[in-house]
Amino acid sequence: MVHLKLQFLIVLIVLENFTFAGPQKIHLSVYYESKCPDSKLFILNQLLPAFHLLHDYLKLSLIPFGKARSINYGDGGFECQHGSAECLGNIVQDCSLHQMKGQSDKKKLAYVVCEMHTEAASQGRFDCVERSNLSTEHVEKCVTSGEGIVLQLESEYYTGLVNPKFVPTVTINGEFNQEIQDYAQVDLIGTLCSLLIDSQPCGRYYNYIALNNLMNTSPRNTH
Repeated sequence: MVHLKLQFLIVLIVLENFTFAGPQKIHLSVYYESKCPDSKLFILNQLLPAFHLLHDYLKLSLIPFGKARSINYGDGGFECQHGSAECLGNIVQDCSLHQMKGQSDKKKLAYVVCEMHTEAASQGRFDCVERSNLSTEHVEKCVTSGEGIVLQLESEYYTGLVNPKFVPTVTINGEFNQEIQDYAQVDLIGTLCSLLIDSQPCGRYYNYIALNNLMNTSPRNTH
């Protein structure tokens, strides 16, 4: 009995002095454009549910630039794939995300989801900025000053390192992989779960898929 108590005490001491590491995180970067239909579909239908399920396992970077290009290092503005409205949307999002630098990825994504759903920024409106409790004055000043240009030039630089052939483009831990890119467009959760095999959310997700498939193929549902 004394021996068992001693073992139990040792276990308690070990647990008290053991620091449990959090889950290993994947750094997911998304390169997109404010008025791109494919970017909108991806962010709303793939990224949002994937982040909702796997937020504990993800570090998210959102880069609003895509296939735009600077003119004379930004002195002549920017040229965007979907016109000048997209350039405005990109710079508003960059300024807003910069203002949210100390906030959670969840709040940043909620802001971008709002912008992609409403396209408010590309229309010169600050609806999503206000909903995110950001200072419209600060965002507007950023957009109309050199600060916004600098932020877009930074986004152009990082986007150029990836050199996307398709927008949106994703990278995992800073690396581009065409197979991951292709699968991510249609099943981001499955793509991420293939890299997070032992995570509980992925286990529950696959169990749900398996059960759903089983129910749909049961004899009572066949004709």
